[in-house]
Amino acid sequence: MQNAAKRRVVPSRNLQAKSYFQPRFLSTEAVAETSSTSSLPLPSSSKTPRQWTRPIANGVIKAYDEALALIRHDSNVKMREVQRLRKELEMATEASQKLEIEARLQKLKIESQINLPEVRWGMKEGLMDLSNPVYRHLLEKSWRKDGRLDMLMERIHQMHVIPDVIPTIYPTVDLRVILDRKNWKASDTTWFEAGPGEFLDPKRTRVRPRFQATVFHLEPRLYTLMVTYLISRIKVSRRIYTCSSSYFYPHSTTGYAQATKYFVYRPNISLDAVSSHQANISLDDAIASWIPPHPQNGTPYHRYVTLLLPQSSATTPIEIDARDYSERLGFDVRQVIEKYGLGKQGDGSKMRMVPRTYADRIGTGMSGGIHMWRAVWDQDVSKIYQKVLKLPEPRYGSPPKPDRYGGRRDSKYY
Repeated sequence: MQNAAKRRVVPSRNLQAKSYFQPRFLSTEAVAETSSTSSLPLPSSSKTPRQWTRPIANGVIKAYDEALALIRHDSNVKMREVQRLRKELEMATEASQKLEIEARLQKLKIESQINLPEVRWGMKEGLMDLSNPVYRHLLEKSWRKDGRLDMLMERIHQMHVIPDVIPTIYPTVDLRVILDRKNWKASDTTWFEAGPGEFLDPKRTRVRPRFQATVFHLEPRLYTLMVTYLISRIKVSRRIYTCSSSYFYPHSTTGYAQATKYFVYRPNISLDAVSSHQANISLDDAIASWIPPHPQNGTPYHRYVTLLLPQSSATTPIEIDARDYSERLGFDVRQVIEKYGLGKQGDGSKMRMVPRTYADRIGTGMSGGIHMWRAVWDQDVSKIYQKVLKLPEPRYGSPPKPDRYGGRRDSKYY
C-alpha cells in the first residue's frame, strides 16, 4: 500500500493544447473560421483549377517571392533574345544560316518558358497546348526519361520482338493500346491501357482496341499502322506442331517455329502533335476489317505486335492494292517495310531530348512507334472460331510416337 501511495501519477497529455502535426490542407469550414486572422490564402477547391495560382500569398515567404522574380526575369531576357533572332531570321538569305538561326530560336523558346511555374503546373495537370514547343519538349522528356520508354524497349527485346519482326527500331512515337471494359462487361464503362508485354484474355480483344499515338512534330506527317502476331520462340528440335491447318512453318531457316498474320493494316494516317494527342487513330479505311486474336489450342503464347511507322513521304500517300493483301496469313512485315520505305522519315539530329549517339542512328535506322501484348488459348477462343471466324477450331500437339513393333504385340512370341 505504501508503494502504491508513493507512485507518481503522470498526468495525461493534452494533445489539443499543442499539435506537432499540422494538416497540409484545411477543410472549408476551418478556413472560413481562420481567414480573418491568418495571412494564408484560401486553398483551391476540390476541382482542378483551370489556371495556376500561387500556393502562398505574396510577402509570406520572401525567398519564394525572390525565386519567382528571378525566374520571370530570366524568361523576359530570353524572350527579348527570341525577338532579336526572329528579326535575324527575316534578314537571313543563305539556307544554312536560316537553319542555324531556327535551331537557336527553337531552343530559346523552350528555355524561356520551361521554368515558369504555370508551365510546369499545366504539364502536371494535363492542360497543355502542344502548339507551344515547351510542352512538346516536356512531354517527350517525360516519355523518354520517366521509365515508360525504358519498359517498352525492355519488353520487346526480352520477348524477341526484335529481331523476329523487325531488325531494330528507335521509337519516336508514344504508341498506346486502349481497351474499353464495356466490350466484355456491359455494366463497366471504364477503360484501361494495355502495358507492353501484358497478357490479355482473348475476350478483351474480341472488339478492336483503340490505338492512340503521341507524336512530337507540329507539321502533319503520314504513317502506316500494322497489327501482326508471332508465336513464342520454340526450338523445332524439341517440339513440332502438327495440324491440317498451315499456321506454322516449322522448317524455318532460323531454327525457330514462326508464323505471321496481320489483323489490321492501315496506311496513310495523318498525325501531328496538336490534333493527334489523346485521339483515337481512325481505322475506317483499313485494308481489312479487324478479326479477333485467336491463339490456337496447344500452342504457346502469341505475341501481338503493333507498328506505327512513318512513310517515306510526309505528304504524298502511298498506293496499295488491297487485293495484294487479301490473304492475312504469311504477312511479311519486313517485305512491306522494304517495299514502301517505311520507318525512314525524318532527320535524327533535329529531334529533341535525344542523346547525340541515339540521334545519329535515327538518320539510318528505323523510327516510329511499337507496342506488343501477349495472349494464350482459353475457352473464349472456341467461341471466336465458331461465331466470328466460322471455321473449325484447330488443335495442336506433339505427333504420336511411332510403334516400332507394329502388329507384333498380339503374337505369342512378342
